[in-house]
Amino acid sequence: MSCFGFGVKIQRLLYDQSPSTVPPPLSREYGEFPPRVPFTELRTTILALGHTIALDQSNTTNDMDCYRVSASAARIHVVSDPDPYGSGASDPDGHRRGDIWSIGVE
Repeated sequence: MSCFGFGVKIQRLLYDQSPSTVPPPLSREYGEFPPRVPFTELRTTILALGHTIALDQSNTTNDMDCYRVSASAARIHVVSDPDPYGSGASDPDGHRRGDIWSIGVE
């Protein structure tokens, strides 16, 4: 079997940090994972490594922005509207604009 990509579903950490979400070897190595990760933090790290980040218009939606990292197959999905359907006030403990939703590499 060959692997052609993988994804990290960061949005799951907000509500579930069980061993099925964060495998014990990762928790032992890196400690507790935060429930949300601001895109600004990851962007700063990526830019410091000499890469660029560009908005991928073809994969951006009303509620989610998609960014591509130069010289890689990485796509970063970022919450742009935590209430895209206008259902009311957003959950103060829920996802926020600018939170990373997921990262995929294909």
